[in-house]
Amino acid sequence: MSKLQRISPAGWLLLGLLVGLGLSLYYAWIISPVVYTDASPARFSDRYRAEYILLVSQNFAWDNDWPRAESRLARLNDPELADTVDALLARFVREQKAPEDIRTLALLARQMGVDTQTVALFAPTPLPNLRPTPTIAAGETAVSPTNTPFPTSQPSPTPLSTLTPTSAPDLNYRLLDQQRLCQPGEDTPLITVITQDAFLNDQPGVEVLVTWQNGADRFFTGFKPANGPGYGDFMMEPDVSYTVVLAEGSPEVSGLRIEPCDDGREGGWQLTFQNLRFVATPAPELGTTD
Repeated sequence: MSKLQRISPAGWLLLGLLVGLGLSLYYAWIISPVVYTDASPARFSDRYRAEYILLVSQNFAWDNDWPRAESRLARLNDPELADTVDALLARFVREQKAPEDIRTLALLARQMGVDTQTVALFAPTPLPNLRPTPTIAAGETAVSPTNTPFPTSQPSPTPLSTLTPTSAPDLNYRLLDQQRLCQPGEDTPLITVITQDAFLNDQPGVEVLVTWQNGADRFFTGFKPANGPGYGDFMMEPDVSYTVVLAEGSPEVSGLRIEPCDDGREGGWQLTFQNLRFVATPAPELGTTD
């Protein structure tokens, strides 16, 4: 008896099913695969839904057109969309994604009403302009210095170049302290930055820009809470001179290099910046309790 004759009817049935399944898969995947066109974002997988939300947030950060962004997000058909965006933002922070992506997602989450520490950290509510407005007493006339003509009867003196006034830059922070950074018994080739508010409380979420010849980088304070909410650091390389400035406006600190400590180990620098602006906290309404 041949081997084919020894196969039972059930075996032939199973073999036919396997051959049919293989031909079906080959036809569906190779010969005529399903091609989706104009698929709704609601049908996206989790990966592509996350990319879609990120693209919407980037576009919103660019044009600030909330009705358009809201219309695009509605195509996801997600009844818990705010929680989805908040969870995506938390994931980006946890995985240390690009700061620009984190900030655009935080701006989108804030627009959607998400009120979390992460949103407050990377998309804080803009501070009001606290510069005083000059007032004019009764009976006085405002005079614009740029429109006031020089007397024609007197010659105009030639101004000295060293006395020519220049407009001060609009700085939101001042350099409060700069000191050497040395840890006994270990190398610390770091630029550490501590940012504080106007009341000298640690202020997280401040973007720090670091530049050097043919290079640049950035980091945020607050990613290492064990060292303090306003702490951030940057690793220096030997024989490189760095310049540090806060993205929101601060004096530039240049010439930062690795310096030897007293024990011969590599040391760095610690910079402390203080915010020059503050927001007054409104008094609680009468009849309310904390």
